[in-house]
Amino acid sequence: MANEEGHKGINLTDRDARMMKTRHGIVPGYNAQAMVSPIKPDGPGTGVLITAVDLVDQPNDYNQLTPMLERAEATTGWKTGITLANAGYHSGRNLEQCAGRGQVVAMPQPSRRRSPENLYHRYHFTYDQESDSYICSQGQRLRFSGVQRSGEGMARRYRGSAPICRSCPAFGVCTKDGLRGRALIVSTYDDALYRHRVWMSTDEARDIYKLTKQLVEPVFGIVKEQQGARRLLLRGLANARAEWTLLATAFNLRALWRTWRSCRFTFLPGRCQLQPDS
Repeated sequence: MANEEGHKGINLTDRDARMMKTRHGIVPGYNAQAMVSPIKPDGPGTGVLITAVDLVDQPNDYNQLTPMLERAEATTGWKTGITLANAGYHSGRNLEQCAGRGQVVAMPQPSRRRSPENLYHRYHFTYDQESDSYICSQGQRLRFSGVQRSGEGMARRYRGSAPICRSCPAFGVCTKDGLRGRALIVSTYDDALYRHRVWMSTDEARDIYKLTKQLVEPVFGIVKEQQGARRLLLRGLANARAEWTLLATAFNLRALWRTWRSCRFTFLPGRCQLQPDS
């Protein structure tokens, strides 16, 4: 069999598993998803709970962010104002969907993408709405040349003049394509990507994203090291998903026990309140 990333192989023990790229090489497996939240709103140091889990046979995370947000909302009964996500979820579609849901996402872009600090990044090209074209920093106009498929659907393609690009002092830095000239691929989600890029460059966004090291990253470490779940024992997508759900339940029971052990109950009329033990 062959998967979306072109890795070929045959899995004789689990027909549902997919060949996936990991730090240990290409192996048959599943993609485990988890959403976590602090037990108390005053900081992650008080412990976290897993609020949503899923296990999928897709090798990337692009299509998992919104479903996981919906699962967490159904579990907790409320919609979080800010969500932290790693670069694997970064896509214009996800950002636009989160904006439509009124949710802010702190999420870095993948490192493989061209840095906007580069003077010839497409965000430094000026759009001329009247002529539907872009103008580069050297004054060349890139005109609309058609549509093409991109990772997130259809995108508009703009291209400069090859002779002008070849004689440009920026040739070799802006583009190395001497046959066709510089091209800009503009997706329908470019505005969402740009707004998110600007926000992620702020100190507020960077400080918020640092919390991932205290929230979700320790959860996977605990499940692997302390719960001994470095690999799944069951075969088949349905069984593997059930096993991952049980592992998350065990994690939550342990987290709640640790919280209850460090607190005492105060019974008041009509409610029960948890207070730290003095």
